[in-house]
Amino acid sequence: MPIDLLPLGTLTIEIDQHTVLADTPAGTRIVGEALSCRWDGERVTARQHGKMAHDWLMLHADGSVSVDARLLLMTDDGAPITITYRGKAARQPADGGVVFAAPVFETGDERYRWLNGIQAVSRGVREGDILTYELYQLA
Repeated sequence: MPIDLLPLGTLTIEIDQHTVLADTPAGTRIVGEALSCRWDGERVTARQHGKMAHDWLMLHADGSVSVDARLLLMTDDGAPITITYRGKAARQPADGGVVFAAPVFETGDERYRWLNGIQAVSRGVREGDILTYELYQLA
């Protein structure tokens, strides 16, 4: 049985600063902070709320990357939504690596509760300080 992908829009993250923790037991940890985030879709349009958008990236010895990110967004009509995602890249996004991630959403706002029950997938690429994900709902 095939899986359908329903477009959820584009998530654009402008990277602000990062802190590198080299030589940890698991590899090199890079904690990145977002300057801004914007989700533009047909059903959801939102932007970063406050400074609560971070990525705890792990650079492994083989050059692959694990992503662990959490974002707090506010829709244009005032609903808070969290996005949490984990993902993988064969090499660092800053070096041209493509990030594949599996976002999940959480909100208490009745208008967007449908997000709580879906699994999303995404493909992200970085150009300069901008990381752009295309988001899809699995159906």
